Amino acid sequence: MTDIHFNINYDLMAITFRQLEYFLALSEELHFGNAARKLNISQPPLSASLRQLEETLGFALMIRTNRSVRLTEAGAVFAKHAARLLHQLHQAETLAAQTAKGTSGRLSVGFVPSMLFRRLPETLSAFQETYPKVELILQEMNSAGQIDLIAQHDLDIGFIHGAPLPEVVEEHLLETERLVCCLPRGHRLGSRSKITPQQLSGERVIVFERAYAESNYDRIAEVLAEAGMTPYDGYRLRNWFTVVTLVSQGMGVALVPQSLARMDYGDVVYIEIDGRAAEHKVSMICHSDSGNEVVREFIRFVRASEMRPG
Repeated sequence: MTDIHFNINYDLMAITFRQLEYFLALSEELHFGNAARKLNISQPPLSASLRQLEETLGFALMIRTNRSVRLTEAGAVFAKHAARLLHQLHQAETLAAQTAKGTSGRLSVGFVPSMLFRRLPETLSAFQETYPKVELILQEMNSAGQIDLIAQHDLDIGFIHGAPLPEVVEEHLLETERLVCCLPRGHRLGSRSKITPQQLSGERVIVFERAYAESNYDRIAEVLAEAGMTPYDGYRLRNWFTVVTLVSQGMGVALVPQSLARMDYGDVVYIEIDGRAAEHKVSMICHSDSGNEVVREFIRFVRASEMRPG
């Protein structure tokens, strides 16, 4: 049997998280005085920490002159990965502390169907694994219904499309994504990288029933208005799967959130819409006066998860 040997630089294990925090503050400020104030320390220990870190690594992270401080190419790469490492550490500390507290209770969560394509199932599963004593109550419903229930304290958390909110509802923006056009495969516009609303002239643009999804309807209507068009109101639809199925059968085209393009369903293609209003906001909401600690734990969990970009 052949022996396999790993060469490990044990000096790297001497790097402390404090050194990484100090270096990241410097990489963001590019000024020793500002970084020291940000860290609430004096400049000498900051300079000493950077020098020790560079000696341990064996290469320079920053170039310092009397007038400026800038990252070396290696320093920029190291800063990116160090930030990711510290984020993972802080996330692990937070989740472990929350688990140790033995958080328990009930949490009612509402969501629009398109959240199924935005990692909501994975996030809920991970939350349930981290908090096994919390009972999740899931309700699929439109944005307006969630807003009303949260305002009345009858729902804890909601995942909605962008919509006007009453003062008692607290919003956490998750993402702003582009709208895309769902076309049947082989459509005359299907080979383009982008299309304008004007190029949809003459097409039957399928939408949700406005009474069910006002924010979706109004956003799509705004995009189509750029081309002097209006949505087709002949179908009374409430589900994205139904919309895509009708499009795949050549019964029209549709403007849908970009996340829907991740779904391998129907014989369709998705083309980005090039329009000023072709954006779609997705938010998590709760009551601003919620005294339920499980709600706050859930919000922190989602904000630290991959569900929230950046």
